[in-house]
Amino acid sequence: MHNVKINNLALKIVEDIIENKDYYKAEVHKLSNGSTILDMTNASWMGGKLVGEICMGGLGTVQFASFSLDGHYFPAVNVYTSEPIISCLVSQLAGWSVKLKKEVEKDGEIKKKVVFQSLGSGPARAKAKVEKLFDELNYTDDSDCAIIVFETRKMPNEEVLAIVSEKSKVAPDNTYAVCAPTACLTGSIQVAARIVETGIHKLHEIRFPLEVIKDGFGTTSIAPIANDDFAAMGNTNDSIIAGGKVFYTIDVEKEKEADLFELIKNAPANQSSSYGKPFNIIFKDANYDFYKIDPGLFAPATYTVNNIRTGRSITVGAVNYELLKTSYGLD
Repeated sequence: MHNVKINNLALKIVEDIIENKDYYKAEVHKLSNGSTILDMTNASWMGGKLVGEICMGGLGTVQFASFSLDGHYFPAVNVYTSEPIISCLVSQLAGWSVKLKKEVEKDGEIKKKVVFQSLGSGPARAKAKVEKLFDELNYTDDSDCAIIVFETRKMPNEEVLAIVSEKSKVAPDNTYAVCAPTACLTGSIQVAARIVETGIHKLHEIRFPLEVIKDGFGTTSIAPIANDDFAAMGNTNDSIIAGGKVFYTIDVEKEKEADLFELIKNAPANQSSSYGKPFNIIFKDANYDFYKIDPGLFAPATYTVNNIRTGRSITVGAVNYELLKTSYGLD
């Protein structure tokens, strides 16, 4: 699968959205440099699903399900991939900080002001390879296009897409940005669709050997749409932290299984020193400084790992229904 071109795979989904923009409720904007913006702020359920699959470079599937929370009924996603490292770490992880600065005059001095900043996810990351993570990932995509996904309310302009184009080494008219804020249906869906990726990223952080992971499946609730992006950041994260479940198959010798099963116990969100309150309360207590939050918090609630070599499995972690109810504002 390492010869599969994930930007080309994602482009097929992008072209489907463009061709059927009214059905998906997408707004398509062609910029003066030839780049294309897909504004998915008001997209349909199916539009949101496709954004999740674009994030995964066309190597993952997002399907809708349901989730019962103490008598309250919520939509959910089931997400699965048989290429978890490429689809999740190479593509879906929001790891590329794209920033545009402009010179402005202030108090008689010329200073640079940030006019656009957003974390980029999606297969364009595999073209640009600006993150240190790619030193560890043995994957090259020689697609002649680049698709990036921005979780933003402010749409990028030609200059932002020029950065993506240049870093990805593709022509501007082969550069696409798929955009939506957190506080919208697409935002809630695409964050929930990161359930498998969030679990893989935490495994990477605890030095679990990625090469033994074969398949990934995850499910979590789609957070109710919040009235602003800050609130949405909280309850979408809590969907994964408090309610997300993941299942991975691994292939390891019997002699190594016990050590990996022991290591996996460190993976669930409830092992973090920051765990225990809704995310936005944790963020507020940290004076809105992400660096004061234990990064281990960003993980699913539960992990199940099945060793296909021995047939044995382990489940660790716990779903926290009360935390999720508080986050969602339920009585």
